[in-house]
Amino acid sequence: MIHSNTAPPRRRLPNRGTSRPANELLPRVLEVLPIGIALFELEADGFRFRFGNQMFARVLTLDRMPEDGQLVGDVFNRAEHDAVVELFRLVRVSREPQSYFAAMGGQGQHTNRILNIDAYPLLSVGRLSHVVVRVEETQEEQEARDRQQLEANRLRKKADHLASLEQAKSEFLRLASHELRGPAATLGGYLAMIEDETLGPIPERLRPVLPMLRAKASQINLLANEMVEAARLEDGRVQLKRKRVDLHQLVGRTVGTAATVATSRHRVRFDDLVGRELWVLGDVLRLEIIISNLLDNAIKYSPKGGDVTAQLSMSGDVAVLKVQDRGIGIAPEDMGRLFVRFSRVSSLTDVPGTGLGLYLARELARLHKGEIVASSRPGEGSEFVLSLPVEPHNK
Repeated sequence: MIHSNTAPPRRRLPNRGTSRPANELLPRVLEVLPIGIALFELEADGFRFRFGNQMFARVLTLDRMPEDGQLVGDVFNRAEHDAVVELFRLVRVSREPQSYFAAMGGQGQHTNRILNIDAYPLLSVGRLSHVVVRVEETQEEQEARDRQQLEANRLRKKADHLASLEQAKSEFLRLASHELRGPAATLGGYLAMIEDETLGPIPERLRPVLPMLRAKASQINLLANEMVEAARLEDGRVQLKRKRVDLHQLVGRTVGTAATVATSRHRVRFDDLVGRELWVLGDVLRLEIIISNLLDNAIKYSPKGGDVTAQLSMSGDVAVLKVQDRGIGIAPEDMGRLFVRFSRVSSLTDVPGTGLGLYLARELARLHKGEIVASSRPGEGSEFVLSLPVEPHNK
């Protein structure tokens, strides 16, 4: 390494003229700051006040500026006294910045204000000599915290209210389903006795009416089952009784039942693109609820009639059932509420239903590892697509 003895040229100092020394300007600079600043010097008996700007006294709501040499414990002589003394002790021990934060009481605009006190160590030859203190009142933060707390309380009350409503709805479902199932069973029993002529010969004029009565009884029984299923879903008590089910046969049978209860204005059709058995692993009762609800929904929301088509096909290892109608359709803003329990999206007030059908259909489909998706155009009808995994035997 080469050392040079040539001294570097001296930098010429600027002509200060009438400029003031920095130690005279510093107090003026500190006075214009929007936060309180104070300087404390470490002496043998503790930290003593040396300087502070007017904002320091104002934030602490002091009657006057602390006197030079006043101990820190005498400057902060109110509720924050002990905390600030401990703050200075931590700075002295750690030689690192420390902070104190507290809500302060007061009158008028100062009620529940936030006080921030930050203490920064100043070292001289490796030893702590002074502590710079910054104090700041942040009332806006406290007001924001108060608003957040009020909002949290409001949301908590709303959540509790909604929870109580959900509990009431579930209880209603249980009670209503219980009241429906008894009469539905009685009606079904008497219809069975009429059909097998246990009660006597069937009058000829009554024979055409029996299929419709049987379909209506099945509809009432299905509604009761829906209510039971909805209550079980909410309680987490649904247990599928899985077995191999011929989806092709089940869709055909369900479409036939739906055609019986539809009006003369509707044409309920089964568009069979499979043409053979199509086995899935599922619960027959629950699968029937899914398909019946999709068909019933298509019929109800086609008040002027028209085609309601159930198209069954396969896509790879998935069975696909598309239920299409040419009814009133669904507005874009209502699509997000289609599968919500008790939600009714139609503006037609005379459309019957509980608002459970689509909710129950999708939840049960998901329990079968399937899914239901919907698409629609207002005034042009809707399409609901049920997809279910098929059994390996279908490959």
